[in-house]
Amino acid sequence: MGITIEAPLTHSGLADALFPGTKQRVLGLLFGQPDRSFYATEIIGLVASGSGSVQRELANLAQTGLVTVKAVGNQKHYQANPDSPIFAELCAIVQKTIGLAGPLREALAPLASKIMAAFVYGSVAKNTDTARSDIDLMLLSDDISYGDVFAALEDVGNKLGRPVNPTILTRKEFTKRVEAQESFLTRVLAQPKIWIIGAEGDLPT
Repeated sequence: MGITIEAPLTHSGLADALFPGTKQRVLGLLFGQPDRSFYATEIIGLVASGSGSVQRELANLAQTGLVTVKAVGNQKHYQANPDSPIFAELCAIVQKTIGLAGPLREALAPLASKIMAAFVYGSVAKNTDTARSDIDLMLLSDDISYGDVFAALEDVGNKLGRPVNPTILTRKEFTKRVEAQESFLTRVLAQPKIWIIGAEGDLPT
């Protein structure tokens, strides 16, 4: 009798397992940019779901205290609630799946075979970012140029509502800087990371 070994869930698969479709997209928007508020019709347009289903999700999230609701003129504005007891956890889950990593991973997919590793570092990975913070992205590759990366990331920056700031290092450059204990790279490697392609073990040693 054979043994079936199921493949581990991908980041997007984890999001699908945790949250149904509309809730996933609403949480991804609100907790992916927790410092910003959105009005209801804006959310409906950005998550590309039906008005009724989005309104129900927003009502449920507000009722449970996960999001706040504030009237501004004739509009209701919704925002991730920093006072929720699971605010930090939801921000982290969203960033690692649907809110940040997913769109970046999708944008880099055409180049993925040429990238040894890619990860977000800095304030976004440390959860100390603001709505104006850049997304700092480190890529290790011997075969891609900044032109390749900027072309791949052109649309995703607009989708995420903030600029993506890539740094590309070849294997040789990475190893040389690590051996020299360069302050910038030493600091980056010691900080939290959100993995887009690869994992810690894929970094050159």
